[in-house]
Amino acid sequence: MNESPFHITRPMVFAYFAHRATPLEKQQIEAWLKTEEGAEAYFTYLDEWERQFPQFQANLDDARQKFSSFMQEQPETPYASATGEQPPVHTDRETEVTRLKPFYGWVAAASVILLAGLWLFRPVWYYRTLSSGDKQQVSVTLDDGSEVVLGANSSLRYPRFGFDRRVREVWLEGDAEFRVEHFPDGRRFNVHTAGEMVIEVLGTEFVVNNRLKTTRVMLKTGSIRLTHPVVAQPVLMEPGDLVTISSEQKIYREKLPDKAGKFNWKVLDFEFKDTPLKTVARQLQTAYGVRVEIDQPEIAARTVSGSFSAETAEDLLDAIAEMMGLTVEKTATGYVVRK
Repeated sequence: MNESPFHITRPMVFAYFAHRATPLEKQQIEAWLKTEEGAEAYFTYLDEWERQFPQFQANLDDARQKFSSFMQEQPETPYASATGEQPPVHTDRETEVTRLKPFYGWVAAASVILLAGLWLFRPVWYYRTLSSGDKQQVSVTLDDGSEVVLGANSSLRYPRFGFDRRVREVWLEGDAEFRVEHFPDGRRFNVHTAGEMVIEVLGTEFVVNNRLKTTRVMLKTGSIRLTHPVVAQPVLMEPGDLVTISSEQKIYREKLPDKAGKFNWKVLDFEFKDTPLKTVARQLQTAYGVRVEIDQPEIAARTVSGSFSAETAEDLLDAIAEMMGLTVEKTATGYVVRK
Protein backbone atom coordinates (compact mmCIF):
# COMPACT_ATOMS: atom_id res chain seq x y z
CA MET A 1 0.00 0.00 0.00
CA ASN A 2 1.06 3.58 -0.59
CA GLU A 3 1.68 5.84 2.37
CA SER A 4 -0.93 8.45 3.12
CA PRO A 5 -0.01 12.01 2.10
CA PHE A 6 -1.68 13.32 5.25
CA HIS A 7 0.27 14.05 8.43
CA ILE A 8 -1.63 12.22 11.19
CA THR A 9 -0.69 13.01 14.78
CA ARG A 10 -1.53 11.30 18.05
CA PRO A 11 -3.79 14.20 19.20
CA MET A 12 -5.75 13.93 15.96
CA VAL A 13 -6.34 10.20 16.46
CA PHE A 14 -7.28 10.72 20.12
CA ALA A 15 -9.75 13.42 19.07
CA TYR A 16 -11.18 10.92 16.58
CA PHE A 17 -11.71 8.38 19.39
CA ALA A 18 -13.38 11.06 21.50
CA HIS A 19 -15.66 12.11 18.60
CA ARG A 20 -14.12 15.59 18.56
CA ALA A 21 -12.34 15.37 15.19
CA THR A 22 -13.47 17.66 12.41
CA PRO A 23 -14.98 16.18 9.21
CA LEU A 24 -11.73 16.92 7.36
CA GLU A 25 -9.66 15.18 10.05
CA LYS A 26 -11.98 12.17 9.88
CA GLN A 27 -11.47 11.92 6.12
CA GLN A 28 -7.70 12.16 6.56
CA ILE A 29 -7.69 9.45 9.24
CA GLU A 30 -9.84 7.13 7.11
CA ALA A 31 -7.43 7.59 4.20
CA TRP A 32 -4.48 7.04 6.55
CA LEU A 33 -5.99 3.75 7.80
CA LYS A 34 -5.73 2.35 4.27
CA THR A 35 -1.95 2.68 4.39
CA GLU A 36 0.39 0.14 5.99
CA GLU A 37 1.68 2.79 8.37
CA GLY A 38 -1.85 3.69 9.49
CA ALA A 39 -2.99 0.09 9.93
CA GLU A 40 -0.03 -0.64 12.23
CA ALA A 41 -0.20 2.56 14.27
CA TYR A 42 -3.97 2.72 14.69
CA PHE A 43 -4.24 -0.06 17.25
CA THR A 44 -1.21 1.23 19.14
CA TYR A 45 -2.99 4.57 19.53
CA LEU A 46 -6.19 2.75 20.48
CA ASP A 47 -4.36 0.82 23.21
CA GLU A 48 -2.90 4.07 24.60
CA TRP A 49 -6.34 5.68 24.50
CA GLU A 50 -7.92 2.79 26.44
CA ARG A 51 -5.17 2.93 29.05
CA GLN A 52 -5.63 6.68 29.56
CA PHE A 53 -9.42 6.49 29.62
CA PRO A 54 -10.25 3.04 31.12
CA GLN A 55 -13.67 4.25 32.24
CA PHE A 56 -14.87 4.53 28.62
CA GLN A 57 -17.22 1.71 27.60
CA ALA A 58 -19.31 1.78 24.45
CA ASN A 59 -23.01 1.58 25.35
CA LEU A 60 -24.70 0.20 22.26
CA ASP A 61 -28.20 0.11 23.75
CA ASP A 62 -28.01 3.77 24.74
CA ALA A 63 -26.57 4.72 21.34
CA ARG A 64 -29.34 2.88 19.48
CA GLN A 65 -32.02 4.48 21.64
CA LYS A 66 -30.65 7.99 21.10
CA PHE A 67 -30.27 7.42 17.39
CA SER A 68 -33.79 6.03 17.11
CA SER A 69 -35.19 9.03 18.99
CA PHE A 70 -33.25 11.37 16.73
CA MET A 71 -34.63 9.73 13.56
CA GLN A 72 -38.18 9.88 14.89
CA GLU A 73 -38.09 13.57 15.77
CA GLN A 74 -40.98 15.50 14.25
CA PRO A 75 -40.47 18.95 12.72
CA GLU A 76 -41.38 21.84 14.94
CA THR A 77 -44.95 23.18 14.68
CA PRO A 78 -45.05 26.35 12.52
CA TYR A 79 -45.83 29.62 14.25
CA ALA A 80 -49.57 30.14 14.49
CA SER A 81 -50.72 33.18 12.57
CA ALA A 82 -52.87 34.14 15.55
CA THR A 83 -49.79 35.12 17.51
CA GLY A 84 -49.04 37.87 15.09
CA GLU A 85 -45.33 37.07 15.40
CA GLN A 86 -43.08 36.78 12.40
CA PRO A 87 -41.39 33.40 11.91
CA PRO A 88 -37.65 33.42 12.67
CA VAL A 89 -35.32 34.16 9.79
CA HIS A 90 -32.58 31.52 9.34
CA THR A 91 -29.16 32.46 8.09
CA ASP A 92 -27.33 30.39 5.49
CA ARG A 93 -25.06 29.06 8.25
CA GLU A 94 -28.02 27.83 10.32
CA THR A 95 -29.56 26.23 7.25
CA GLU A 96 -26.28 24.42 6.49
CA VAL A 97 -26.02 23.13 10.08
CA THR A 98 -29.60 21.88 9.89
CA ARG A 99 -28.84 19.96 6.71
CA LEU A 100 -25.71 18.42 8.24
CA LYS A 101 -27.43 17.34 11.46
CA PRO A 102 -28.55 13.90 10.16
CA PHE A 103 -25.04 13.34 8.76
CA TYR A 104 -23.42 13.95 12.14
CA GLY A 105 -25.95 11.60 13.73
CA TRP A 106 -24.96 8.83 11.35
CA VAL A 107 -21.25 9.47 11.98
CA ALA A 108 -21.72 9.36 15.77
CA ALA A 109 -23.69 6.11 15.62
CA ALA A 110 -21.17 4.54 13.22
CA SER A 111 -18.26 5.56 15.48
CA VAL A 112 -19.90 3.93 18.50
CA ILE A 113 -20.53 0.72 16.56
CA LEU A 114 -16.93 0.76 15.26
CA LEU A 115 -15.47 1.07 18.76
CA ALA A 116 -17.83 -1.58 20.08
CA GLY A 117 -16.77 -3.91 17.27
CA LEU A 118 -13.10 -3.35 18.05
CA TRP A 119 -13.77 -4.15 21.70
CA LEU A 120 -15.76 -7.28 20.77
CA PHE A 121 -12.91 -8.61 18.61
CA ARG A 122 -10.25 -7.49 21.11
CA PRO A 123 -8.95 -11.08 21.67
CA VAL A 124 -8.10 -11.27 17.95
CA TRP A 125 -6.11 -8.07 17.44
CA TYR A 126 -5.05 -7.19 20.99
CA TYR A 127 -3.23 -10.46 21.73
CA ARG A 128 -0.39 -12.29 20.01
CA THR A 129 -0.18 -16.11 20.08
CA LEU A 130 3.19 -17.85 19.96
CA SER A 131 3.09 -21.56 19.03
CA SER A 132 5.60 -24.40 18.76
CA GLY A 133 5.52 -27.51 16.60
CA ASP A 134 6.40 -31.15 17.15
CA LYS A 135 9.86 -31.60 18.70
CA GLN A 136 10.27 -27.83 18.73
CA GLN A 137 11.05 -25.37 21.50
CA VAL A 138 10.37 -21.66 21.10
CA SER A 139 11.78 -18.90 23.32
CA VAL A 140 10.38 -15.40 23.76
CA THR A 141 11.26 -12.40 25.89
CA LEU A 142 8.10 -10.55 26.89
CA ASP A 143 7.64 -6.80 27.07
CA ASP A 144 8.48 -6.73 30.82
CA GLY A 145 11.73 -8.67 30.37
CA SER A 146 10.32 -12.03 31.50
CA GLU A 147 11.54 -15.06 29.55
CA VAL A 148 9.43 -18.01 28.44
CA VAL A 149 10.55 -21.28 26.82
CA LEU A 150 7.66 -23.15 25.18
CA GLY A 151 7.77 -26.93 24.98
CA ALA A 152 6.71 -28.87 21.89
CA ASN A 153 3.13 -28.44 20.62
CA SER A 154 2.40 -25.59 23.02
CA SER A 155 1.11 -22.05 22.69
CA LEU A 156 1.30 -18.82 24.68
CA ARG A 157 -1.08 -15.87 24.30
CA TYR A 158 0.06 -12.47 25.58
CA PRO A 159 -0.74 -8.76 24.93
CA ARG A 160 0.52 -7.47 21.60
CA PHE A 161 1.16 -3.93 22.87
CA GLY A 162 2.68 -4.61 26.28
CA PHE A 163 1.32 -5.46 29.71
CA ASP A 164 -1.15 -3.54 31.79
CA ARG A 165 0.31 -1.29 34.48
CA ARG A 166 -1.52 -3.21 37.21
CA VAL A 167 -1.11 -6.89 36.32
CA ARG A 168 0.71 -8.99 33.72
CA GLU A 169 -1.36 -11.84 32.28
CA VAL A 170 -0.61 -14.66 29.82
CA TRP A 171 -2.51 -17.80 28.76
CA LEU A 172 -0.71 -21.12 28.31
CA GLU A 173 -1.68 -24.31 26.50
CA GLY A 174 0.89 -27.09 26.83
CA ASP A 175 4.26 -26.77 28.55
CA ALA A 176 6.54 -23.86 29.33
CA GLU A 177 9.34 -22.72 31.61
CA PHE A 178 9.04 -19.18 33.00
CA ARG A 179 11.64 -16.77 34.36
CA VAL A 180 9.52 -13.86 35.56
CA GLU A 181 11.03 -10.41 35.99
CA HIS A 182 10.38 -8.85 39.41
CA PHE A 183 8.97 -5.32 39.50
CA PRO A 184 9.65 -2.96 42.47
CA ASP A 185 5.99 -1.96 42.55
CA GLY A 186 4.96 -5.59 43.17
CA ARG A 187 3.11 -5.97 39.86
CA ARG A 188 1.72 -9.51 39.63
CA PHE A 189 2.35 -11.95 36.78
CA ASN A 190 -0.55 -14.38 36.20
CA VAL A 191 -0.39 -17.52 34.07
CA HIS A 192 -3.80 -18.92 33.07
CA THR A 193 -4.03 -22.58 32.11
CA ALA A 194 -6.79 -25.04 31.23
CA GLY A 195 -9.24 -25.85 33.99
CA GLU A 196 -9.33 -22.26 35.25
CA MET A 197 -6.04 -22.55 37.10
CA VAL A 198 -4.22 -19.28 37.77
CA ILE A 199 -0.54 -19.19 38.75
CA GLU A 200 0.20 -15.86 40.43
CA VAL A 201 3.80 -14.73 40.87
CA LEU A 202 5.78 -11.57 41.53
CA GLY A 203 9.18 -12.70 40.26
CA THR A 204 10.39 -16.28 40.15
CA GLU A 205 11.37 -19.30 38.05
CA PHE A 206 8.94 -22.17 37.57
CA VAL A 207 7.73 -24.82 35.13
CA VAL A 208 4.19 -25.59 33.98
CA ASN A 209 3.25 -28.91 32.38
CA ASN A 210 -0.34 -28.90 31.13
CA ARG A 211 -1.22 -32.10 29.21
CA LEU A 212 -3.92 -34.78 29.10
CA LYS A 213 -6.18 -32.79 31.46
CA THR A 214 -3.43 -32.91 34.10
CA THR A 215 -1.50 -29.83 35.22
CA ARG A 216 1.83 -29.92 37.03
CA VAL A 217 3.62 -26.89 38.45
CA MET A 218 7.20 -27.13 39.75
CA LEU A 219 8.72 -24.11 41.52
CA LYS A 220 12.47 -23.59 41.21
CA THR A 221 13.00 -20.24 42.92
CA GLY A 222 10.85 -17.58 44.59
CA SER A 223 7.23 -18.21 45.59
CA ILE A 224 3.94 -18.51 43.75
CA ARG A 225 0.29 -18.88 44.59
CA LEU A 226 -2.07 -21.30 42.81
CA THR A 227 -5.82 -20.85 42.57
CA HIS A 228 -8.10 -23.51 41.11
CA PRO A 229 -11.80 -24.38 41.44
CA VAL A 230 -10.91 -27.70 43.14
CA VAL A 231 -9.19 -26.01 46.10
CA ALA A 232 -11.00 -23.85 48.65
CA GLN A 233 -7.92 -21.78 49.51
CA PRO A 234 -4.98 -20.70 47.30
CA VAL A 235 -1.97 -23.04 47.44
CA LEU A 236 1.26 -21.27 48.41
CA MET A 237 4.29 -22.98 46.87
CA GLU A 238 7.92 -22.91 47.99
CA PRO A 239 11.07 -23.78 45.99
CA GLY A 240 11.24 -27.50 45.27
CA ASP A 241 7.45 -27.98 45.49
CA LEU A 242 5.66 -29.98 42.79
CA VAL A 243 1.88 -29.56 42.68
CA THR A 244 -0.21 -31.80 40.44
CA ILE A 245 -3.90 -31.41 39.63
CA SER A 246 -5.01 -34.68 38.05
CA SER A 247 -7.63 -35.35 35.39
CA GLU A 248 -9.89 -36.51 38.25
CA GLN A 249 -9.65 -32.95 39.65
CA LYS A 250 -7.58 -34.05 42.66
CA ILE A 251 -4.62 -32.06 43.92
CA TYR A 252 -1.30 -33.55 45.06
CA ARG A 253 1.68 -31.79 46.56
CA GLU A 254 5.17 -33.20 46.98
CA LYS A 255 8.64 -31.92 47.81
CA LEU A 256 11.51 -32.42 45.39
CA PRO A 257 14.55 -31.24 47.38
CA ASP A 258 17.06 -33.31 45.43
CA LYS A 259 15.28 -33.57 42.09
CA ALA A 260 14.22 -29.96 41.61
CA GLY A 261 17.33 -29.05 39.67
CA LYS A 262 17.10 -32.20 37.51
CA PHE A 263 13.35 -32.08 36.96
CA ASN A 264 12.68 -32.73 33.25
CA TRP A 265 9.48 -30.88 32.48
CA LYS A 266 9.47 -32.14 28.90
CA VAL A 267 8.88 -35.78 29.90
CA LEU A 268 5.26 -36.98 30.12
CA ASP A 269 4.08 -40.02 32.10
CA PHE A 270 1.56 -42.46 30.63
CA GLU A 271 -0.30 -45.23 32.44
CA PHE A 272 -2.06 -47.85 30.29
CA LYS A 273 -4.17 -50.77 31.46
CA ASP A 274 -5.60 -52.93 28.65
CA THR A 275 -5.82 -49.76 26.59
CA PRO A 276 -6.57 -50.20 22.85
CA LEU A 277 -3.96 -48.80 20.52
CA LYS A 278 -6.56 -46.56 18.88
CA THR A 279 -7.07 -44.92 22.29
CA VAL A 280 -3.30 -44.57 22.72
CA ALA A 281 -3.18 -42.84 19.32
CA ARG A 282 -5.80 -40.31 20.42
CA GLN A 283 -3.89 -39.59 23.65
CA LEU A 284 -0.70 -39.00 21.69
CA GLN A 285 -2.49 -36.52 19.46
CA THR A 286 -3.81 -34.70 22.54
CA ALA A 287 -0.44 -34.71 24.31
CA TYR A 288 1.92 -33.95 21.42
CA GLY A 289 -0.34 -32.59 18.69
CA VAL A 290 0.71 -35.28 16.17
CA ARG A 291 -1.49 -37.56 14.11
CA VAL A 292 -1.05 -41.31 14.59
CA GLU A 293 -2.70 -43.64 12.05
CA ILE A 294 -3.16 -47.38 12.49
CA ASP A 295 -3.68 -48.92 9.08
CA GLN A 296 -5.34 -52.18 10.17
CA PRO A 297 -8.41 -52.63 12.46
CA GLU A 298 -6.94 -55.70 14.17
CA ILE A 299 -3.88 -53.68 15.19
CA ALA A 300 -6.02 -50.78 16.44
CA ALA A 301 -7.95 -53.20 18.67
CA ARG A 302 -4.84 -54.65 20.33
CA THR A 303 -4.31 -53.50 23.90
CA VAL A 304 -1.28 -52.30 25.85
CA SER A 305 -0.57 -52.17 29.59
CA GLY A 306 2.23 -50.56 31.56
CA SER A 307 3.80 -47.30 32.65
CA PHE A 308 5.77 -45.23 30.17
CA SER A 309 7.69 -41.95 30.27
CA ALA A 310 8.39 -40.16 27.01
CA GLU A 311 9.59 -36.78 25.87
CA THR A 312 8.18 -37.12 22.35
CA ALA A 313 5.44 -39.08 20.61
CA GLU A 314 8.08 -40.96 18.65
CA ASP A 315 9.77 -42.16 21.86
CA LEU A 316 6.53 -43.66 23.15
CA LEU A 317 5.55 -45.18 19.79
CA ASP A 318 8.97 -46.81 19.42
CA ALA A 319 8.71 -48.35 22.90
CA ILE A 320 5.21 -49.74 22.27
CA ALA A 321 6.12 -50.95 18.77
CA GLU A 322 9.16 -52.84 20.06
CA MET A 323 7.10 -54.44 22.82
CA MET A 324 4.28 -55.52 20.45
CA GLY A 325 6.34 -56.43 17.40
CA LEU A 326 5.11 -53.54 15.25
CA THR A 327 6.77 -50.92 13.09
CA VAL A 328 6.41 -47.14 13.15
CA GLU A 329 6.77 -45.09 9.99
CA LYS A 330 7.06 -41.31 10.02
CA THR A 331 4.97 -39.46 7.42
CA ALA A 332 4.44 -35.85 6.40
CA THR A 333 1.39 -35.59 8.67
CA GLY A 334 2.52 -37.73 11.61
CA TYR A 335 3.09 -41.46 12.10
CA VAL A 336 1.69 -44.75 10.81
CA VAL A 337 1.72 -47.93 12.90
CA ARG A 338 1.65 -51.25 11.02
CA LYS A 339 2.89 -54.83 11.24
